[in-house]
This record gives sequence, structure tokens and C-alpha cells, in this order.
Amino acid sequence: MKGIDISHYQNEAGRIDWEKVKASEYKFCFVKCTEGVSYRDRFYQENKENVRKAGLLFGAYHFARLNDAEKEADHFLATVGDLKAGEIVVLDFEVDGHSDPVGWCLKWLKRVEEKLGFRPMLYTNEARVKAFNWKRVVDGNFGLWVAKYASQVVYIPEYLQRKPVSGQWPFWAIWQFSSRARVSGMVGNIDVNTTEMDIETLRKYGKQAPVEVCKKCCPIHCK
Repeated sequence: MKGIDISHYQNEAGRIDWEKVKASEYKFCFVKCTEGVSYRDRFYQENKENVRKAGLLFGAYHFARLNDAEKEADHFLATVGDLKAGEIVVLDFEVDGHSDPVGWCLKWLKRVEEKLGFRPMLYTNEARVKAFNWKRVVDGNFGLWVAKYASQVVYIPEYLQRKPVSGQWPFWAIWQFSSRARVSGMVGNIDVNTTEMDIETLRKYGKQAPVEVCKKCCPIHCK
């Protein structure tokens, strides 16, 4: 199953025809929401609405800038807005220079989980998956979205056999395999992803619908 991720760059390159995107059999789309402690993607709300209208699974991501992790998390929380059942949130971590990158990510992830009531995913590349000890994040049960490119080959079966490693995670949930794909209905280079899950399984990484409480008997018997 294929999906894409976008930011204002795609909107600025040209108008997105979401019906053509959907017709190309893309099933999910992650949209940039925030960056650092103050930046908001100016097309976030528009993209959010259009992804939903097109019937794709929506996700929102925050681009890390290594300020205070909880302040960056709070900035994302203040901007992300309403989320529907199955929709996913992600920390995009692709910066260097922090003395404890795993600890920084864990602090952001836990802060967002605490406020939203479900676990975010972590996006990073294969090199960082290999370079650091991610056990604390893995033990927190935060899913992995991993980037690995090879000569920027776009979706051919031979390349898809060269899958990225998942490191200390038991498996990766999503693999971003190109940042230079061409997608019908969009202009310029597009990030393209694949997952071995079906859409309902992928939705389990997102917000879950509230459990209905039985009101036919007393609470003592409802477990």
C-alpha cells in the first residue's frame, strides 16, 4: 500500500488535484503541521481538509529543531487541531547536533502521547536507526517510519526487495523509499512511502475511537 507526505513546498509548486492523487491508488498522506517552537505550515489546514475530502488516511507531522522538546511538542499540540479516529501524528527527526537525540525524541513523544491519548510515530532515516540506541523509544511502543533511498529509484519491484533495517524495533511500520517521485495531480518531486499493512492496520497507529460503555448493568459487572 502506497502513501505520500507533503509540506508547503508541494502547494507552492502548483495546485494539487486530490482526485488524481486518489485515483493513483495512494491510500494515506502525512502533512507538515509545525516546525521548532514557532513555525506553522501555512497550508496545513488546507491540506488537512483536502486529504480528508479525497478519502485518504490523514496524518500530521512536526519537524524537530532541537529546542526544548516539550516546548516543541506543545507548539505542535496547539496547532494540530481536531483529529479523527485512525488519524496519525508523527515526530520528524532528521537533525543532528544533540547530545542525547533518543532522549530528546522520547520527551517529545511522551508529551504528545500524554496530551492526545495515543502514541505518535517517529520518522527518521536508516542511518540514525543504526547509529543510536533507541531502546527507550522502542520500549515506549512508538512505531517507526523509516527513510531509505537508493539512487532515488521510484517504486520498482527490484528496489523494494532492498528494504531498510528496523534496528531495535521489531519491524518498521512505514518506509519512505523515494523523495523524487512523480505523482499524478501534483507538481515536482514528491516523497513516496510504502507499508506492508492494510489501511485498517495502519489506522491502529492513530487516534482510537472511544469505547462505548455498557449502560445496561451496574459498573460492578462491566469489565
